[in-house]
Amino acid sequence: MNIKLVMLLMVAGFNSGHVIAKDLFSGQWSGEQKNESTLTLRLTQVGQNVNGSYCYVTQNGNRIDCPPDDENNLKGVIAENRANVEFNSSFGGEKGHAKLEVVGDKMIWALITPPQKGEYYAPQNYKLTKVLKSPVSEKRIFETDKFNITLVNKCGSFESDCNDMFYLGIRKSDNSTISLNGKTLNDATGKVIGSLFKNGEITYAVTYNPLKLVVSKGGDILVDQSGQWINK
Repeated sequence: MNIKLVMLLMVAGFNSGHVIAKDLFSGQWSGEQKNESTLTLRLTQVGQNVNGSYCYVTQNGNRIDCPPDDENNLKGVIAENRANVEFNSSFGGEKGHAKLEVVGDKMIWALITPPQKGEYYAPQNYKLTKVLKSPVSEKRIFETDKFNITLVNKCGSFESDCNDMFYLGIRKSDNSTISLNGKTLNDATGKVIGSLFKNGEITYAVTYNPLKLVVSKGGDILVDQSGQWINK
């Protein structure tokens, strides 16, 4: 009887360890460097395999190496808390290789071999933090003449005051994407009237009523477009 109990405990321990390993890489990992670049990895682990996407925004937002929405451009094999991954650039470079190492809620990206046969934008070394999912969030989608934009308030209802807003912008002309983290905009009374996101020196401001996207750099307006809600 005691032998059976020990065996059951060993099996339970093995299964528990397997679950922990299974979820080690899955999720969204994001980092920022010197307010000039951002790197976001969205990963799914199945057994010892991992796949997903890498999105690197650099040169203060002037170079965006991200795949079209919901498209994977990264895959690899996991050994314990490390993974060797292969990735492709949206600028044409193929079969770049990088090493990922997870330590707690941190991930280290180290470029091993840059993509070949084309251009690419990817950092040599980068530190990422796992983005924890809020139990309650609300998403809204709108479009302008040139962009499709998804906003997510991770603090509750969409018009809740929040320092954890998410922005995903897709340019209609070439399906290039940019993802940013930000916060809500409030008027003098504290009412939420929009949301604000930054990528280096570039500011993305969305006002809700009237709905408008304004992208600026210093005192220069780069984008000023009215929008309409798709799923409000």
